[in-house]
Amino acid sequence: MRVATIKIRGITPYSPSKAFTSEKKDKESPEQFDIRCWREHAHVNSKNEVVIPSVAIGKAIVDTAAFLGKGGELQKKGSAKWTENFIRGIAIAQSAPIGCNADTMKEPEMIYAHADGNPKSGKRVWRRFPIFHDWGATLVVHILDDSIPVDVFKRVVESCGLFNGFGRYSARVGGHNGRFIVEELSIK
Repeated sequence: MRVATIKIRGITPYSPSKAFTSEKKDKESPEQFDIRCWREHAHVNSKNEVVIPSVAIGKAIVDTAAFLGKGGELQKKGSAKWTENFIRGIAIAQSAPIGCNADTMKEPEMIYAHADGNPKSGKRVWRRFPIFHDWGATLVVHILDDSIPVDVFKRVVESCGLFNGFGRYSARVGGHNGRFIVEELSIK
């Protein structure tokens, strides 16, 4: 097993979108509830640091391997792809702090969103989400599959930053948030 340590720097804002855990108070409007609880969209650790969840990191890397494989850019021999190797062959043991504390979150980003999550319903409301313009993280990825070459892993992670990203409205869904560049990558 190898361990990759990847230092990244955000090139577009990061905006998390964790589901609320609070419940609406009696006679509280949806607007009042959103104003009171928008900070809960951020994922935080026990030190109250805003983090990128480990599951999101793993999913983004696997999705990027699949994306590169579909276009034939990242293949093994013949038509074989690396996707399955990444699905089963990497593990992210911990979420990655982005260098921001939840207590210092400022004004949220407001978006005019679908009220019920259904784009066809036509019902829209204002929603608030945390947004971090200056962020970075150190990702730790355990490479369990020794057949994944270093150059392939590096290409997937670098492409992940440009074509996938993390968080709400990331490049993966046609958005612009959460893109990053790899500043350092070491594998031991």
